Amino acid sequence: MRFTQALTCLPFFASMAISAWNDFTNLHPVLAPGYDTAKLANIAPSTNVTLDYSLDALDPRSSVSIDLQTYEPVVLLEAIGSVLQVACTYNAVTIGFDNPAALERAASEWPHNGNFWLITSHLGNCNAPGERGIYLVTGLDWNNDAKMVTAQTAKMGFGSIASSIAVTFSDVQGSLSNNSGNITFDEPGINVASNFSLPTDEEILSEPPYFTATAKNGYLSDAAVIRGHFSYDVPTKQLQSLWFDIDSAFYGDLAVAFNVTAPFNSNRYSFSPGTFFASAVNVPGAFSLQPALRWTVGADVGTDGAIQHNSNITMSIPDGHAHIDFLNSSSSYIVGWGPRLTSAVQTDEAATGHASPFVDFSIELALSILDGAFNATGGVAATPQFVNELNVAQSQTRIRKTDRMVWPRNITCSNGFELRSAFNFSVDAYVTDSWQKTLYSTEIPIDDECYPF
Repeated sequence: MRFTQALTCLPFFASMAISAWNDFTNLHPVLAPGYDTAKLANIAPSTNVTLDYSLDALDPRSSVSIDLQTYEPVVLLEAIGSVLQVACTYNAVTIGFDNPAALERAASEWPHNGNFWLITSHLGNCNAPGERGIYLVTGLDWNNDAKMVTAQTAKMGFGSIASSIAVTFSDVQGSLSNNSGNITFDEPGINVASNFSLPTDEEILSEPPYFTATAKNGYLSDAAVIRGHFSYDVPTKQLQSLWFDIDSAFYGDLAVAFNVTAPFNSNRYSFSPGTFFASAVNVPGAFSLQPALRWTVGADVGTDGAIQHNSNITMSIPDGHAHIDFLNSSSSYIVGWGPRLTSAVQTDEAATGHASPFVDFSIELALSILDGAFNATGGVAATPQFVNELNVAQSQTRIRKTDRMVWPRNITCSNGFELRSAFNFSVDAYVTDSWQKTLYSTEIPIDDECYPF
């Protein structure tokens, strides 16, 4: 006996053209837009300083912005347009100005006994490429004729200078504001993507000697734009806020052949085709953010007899937006996530049972603040499942999952088997060792028919 069925719920989304992804190693300092380098007022030390970083050499918009509140005042040298040159040794920073007025302003504003900070950037040899240097000033020597000052210094890190640190990732102003399903992947910021192909006819699930599942074909693709913010109080080591907005799209095409030769109890099987780690978004000493994209392919299978069943599902989510508040699960929510599906099944041998493949796709973010003073990991996971439940008229046994798999039966087959199919889809957010919450869940009935032997 042979039966073939093809069902279409919604068309899947077209492929996206994406330029640069996953490599954040070129993160480099840029001057925050709030600073006007022509203003001599920037020479005055301040206990509030903003440090911006960009991933795009041609786009001045920042990908990361760090706001520091400091114990002692800070002079941000890159914000002073009249600084002509900077040179560093192991215990001194020498600064040259291009006019006497700037030198005089520094002499009047900078504490002569030191006890303030200098932050260096692109000038001189004071820091590694793509980084800033942080120096505690302990004394000053002035050379008016050369328009230079030499500061006796000790090189320090973010943990020494900051009483609090707040970091903003990408342009949060537009985050989750566009509910139309349009995701812009060409903005400067944290854009990640991956894809996996399963080898044809690869056995991915099994329970010898009674059960195997073979991938006839499989392709998985995903993309995400990540924005977010955290603030951290250094003396108390307390996180004040931490949230991320994730705009994501994914596509999966999976064909699985199930072969069951004898009865066995229901179980969930899974296979991981891989985890993709983009490069970390890293400002040394301040924070490190590691994005990871994970895929799992699996199935819920159980039967009271032999089954030969093929399931083919193509699904896409072109408009998944999630707001994840790591400190407050009740403030987490999603927008969009409308599933699109094309499916087909073929049953060559039937028994009462089920063979229901699923795909689990997750975007995970691991954050480390101040070289491990605080660590947190969390993300969002989407799980589409193609539920196929078979009921043979002669069988009195019901093999199913513990929870209900599909909607209540509306037909009874007298001579043959019943096939009930549905598309289940859920989106969960989580913070490891803290909380997990289902933000969205839907069940879409596809078919409930009788087929004769």
